[in-house]
Amino acid sequence: MVSHRLNLSYQTQVFTMQKNSKKAATIFATTAVLIAAMHVSTQSVQAKSKDKTSTTQVSYIKDQDKKNWVQAKVVIDAPPNVVWDTVHDERKKDPDLAYSKVLSQKDNHAVLEQKFQLLPILGTSVCKMSNDEIPGKRIDYKLLHSDRFKAMEGSWVLNPIDNGKKTELVLSTHIDLGFPAPESMMNNATGKKLQRRLGNVKAMAERVQSQVAASENIQ
Repeated sequence: MVSHRLNLSYQTQVFTMQKNSKKAATIFATTAVLIAAMHVSTQSVQAKSKDKTSTTQVSYIKDQDKKNWVQAKVVIDAPPNVVWDTVHDERKKDPDLAYSKVLSQKDNHAVLEQKFQLLPILGTSVCKMSNDEIPGKRIDYKLLHSDRFKAMEGSWVLNPIDNGKKTELVLSTHIDLGFPAPESMMNNATGKKLQRRLGNVKAMAERVQSQVAASENIQ
């Protein structure tokens, strides 16, 4: 009788270990597929816009709360007012964004509902976001609620340089998918996406600025 109970207990432990191992393997496999898909997608974009992102610097930071941040910066040959308008245009044209609508707004603070699409594994995600602006200087965004993400926050910061003729644009972000993911692979994929976005802003802003300069020369 005692032997039977011991055998049953052993079988239960083995079953539990196998179940946990399968669960861990599933999480790892899902994470690997997600990161690989993000990496391949970003590599494709980088190949098409390599000239626009060649001057972008990317760094990886762990803050005092042990959050992983990815930061990218680029110098744009356009004044802050041109870059400011261009950042807003680029955010509206983000291919990962299905829609964005204002839920509430007061002064330079807004609460937005945004639906992200084309997300590997996750598919789509509807997020409620807080958006705060200091006009001409910075934009801070933070996740309030999501059906997919655990955390998402970041900022766009504009620093005038060369007596205001140029702008250093800094884009920082922290993302938590809500399940384990290799830190180095997440950093790499996120860094490449930030490069793409800054590359887009740089190209758009410098094109606008060149048109402004051309019109001034004509006058």
